[in-house]
Amino acid sequence: MRKAWLSLGGCLLMIAATACSAGGGPGEAAQPEGGANKNEAQADTTSKTAESVQLQGGKKTVVLSTFFEDDFFKDAKRKYEAKHPNIEIQLHYVPTDDSHGEENVENFIKKTNTQMLSGKGPDLVEMDLLPMDNYVNKKVLANLSDIMEKDPEFKKDQYFQNILEGIRLNGSVYGMPINFFLYGLVGDEEAIRKTGVTFDDARWTWSEFSETAKALAKKGDQRYAFMIYPSGLLNEMVKNNFSLYVDQVNRKANFQSESFINLMKQVKSMFDEKVVTEEARQAYFRMTHIVSPADYILTPKENFAQPKLYSRPKGEGQKAGDFFRTYRTMGINEKSAVKKEAWDFIKFLMSEEMQPSPERAGFPLNKAVFHKQVNQLLQTGTVKAHELGPLKGKTFQVTEADLQGLEQHLSGAVYQVAFKPSKLEGIIIKESEAFFKGQKSAEDVAKLIQNRATTFLNE
Repeated sequence: MRKAWLSLGGCLLMIAATACSAGGGPGEAAQPEGGANKNEAQADTTSKTAESVQLQGGKKTVVLSTFFEDDFFKDAKRKYEAKHPNIEIQLHYVPTDDSHGEENVENFIKKTNTQMLSGKGPDLVEMDLLPMDNYVNKKVLANLSDIMEKDPEFKKDQYFQNILEGIRLNGSVYGMPINFFLYGLVGDEEAIRKTGVTFDDARWTWSEFSETAKALAKKGDQRYAFMIYPSGLLNEMVKNNFSLYVDQVNRKANFQSESFINLMKQVKSMFDEKVVTEEARQAYFRMTHIVSPADYILTPKENFAQPKLYSRPKGEGQKAGDFFRTYRTMGINEKSAVKKEAWDFIKFLMSEEMQPSPERAGFPLNKAVFHKQVNQLLQTGTVKAHELGPLKGKTFQVTEADLQGLEQHLSGAVYQVAFKPSKLEGIIIKESEAFFKGQKSAEDVAKLIQNRATTFLNE
């Protein structure tokens, strides 16, 4: 897998792009699979209401819109059409390059918003860059919970149900993640073991994490838990408990609250007590995300010689559980005349036929596919790091012991991490600095963030 980082509006959005090859230049129309001759037809499809289904030679057309050109969807189109000759999958994507990435993302979001909110747009939309909460509020996405309940072929127990529960908005699923990533802390297991300090990372809170870090610093060689800026840590903690501070669907903020004020004070206390540092120092933990079974082996080793993945500390009101974010989240246009076909294509995207590689970015929602990936990795017996990465192409042996705990983390992932581009991150980071520098009180900063967040949410 490849991890690409895209900056938008001062925020870092992590997108694991296994195949985001780009063509053309900025401002060009998306080149569909099948050649330029389909360009006009596809542009016309997205400008009409989705109720007017296109029939070309007796075929039903399902239009799928994504930002990135992705070989995964190209492969899915080819295989699905071979099985269903009466269905055509038309792919829309945005040719882009590094110098125009932010501009093209913004244009893609604006254009898609306009289409969807006006009752037009594609049948299927990859939601990873789009404001799904706003779409749910405006009722422009089909309720996938209803569709799943009415589909006798769809067996929920075949999928990671904890993820399906964790992605509900207003009690229902509106975007189906084909894959998901796991968020956690990678720790120096050997250094931690030598201290004799024990802890229950499945349940620990940030307060308990802070006390654990103090004990580690007192008994071990390292001084700090991890390295990060105060405003950056605050932002991460908010994203890990986002629903407590932001009602995404109803567009309400909750920053002028005791919980957020205490959170800011807690972060400041962690720096004052030297649990966390801004300086580049050796530390016991580093924040990380894991994107595949192979990555579960490699990413921790990029940080420590003898690493272990731990659960992130929990925020106010959060029980035991891990953190995740969705990837390749598919939404169906409520106005689509081919909802049945669009849903069938989503199920195909989640099938074993479409997700064979243990190195492909994103853990599969389909549990059978995950087990197949793990078995494939064990049969291969080795995994090779990227040539240009920190491990410089080194090959590692893979045993069952190396993969121990992975499925437990995945099955226990119940908290969705906010990851989409948002001005809220910039607001939190910028305004909280005044508190951390001693220029304003926590209460004043919370009020300021509340006002700015409320304005943004109601734009």
